[in-house]
Amino acid sequence: MRKPDRIVIVDSNPASLAAFRAELETQPDLTLAAAVTCASCSFAAVSAQKPDLVVISLSLPGHRVLELVKDLLVLHAGLKFLIVTSHGAELETSRVLRAGAHGCIQSSSSTAAKLDTMRQILAGHHSFSPQPAHRQPAATGLPPLHWVNATLPL
Repeated sequence: MRKPDRIVIVDSNPASLAAFRAELETQPDLTLAAAVTCASCSFAAVSAQKPDLVVISLSLPGHRVLELVKDLLVLHAGLKFLIVTSHGAELETSRVLRAGAHGCIQSSSSTAAKLDTMRQILAGHHSFSPQPAHRQPAATGLPPLHWVNATLPL
């Protein structure tokens, strides 16, 4: 049997951390290696725990989160990142990719959707929240190259 993938969660919201911790404890293929509430704590947690994936809230105070991703990648090449945002994922896609993260999902997404996105990233794919119907390219007038939908292979 394969060892569970190790996850570090970085989120300043204790309720979000508790909910995610409870859900991860029920997953045989995922394990919570650490849950921290500040950016500076994430460096120590990632170094100590050697996770497969880091899940970071974009609303983390006191640090530019996408810069945090870049900094952690310098120290831990190959580490995978999922950004959780309260903004529409379509607003974050290009910024997340440029920073080196592998996906972005809305904080309002279900826990099941977040777990599915984590598994997609761990399997080697980029993954972004599906775009709401009213924000599809035809409704905005943007050319299709400006949109990334669902899952993209690496």
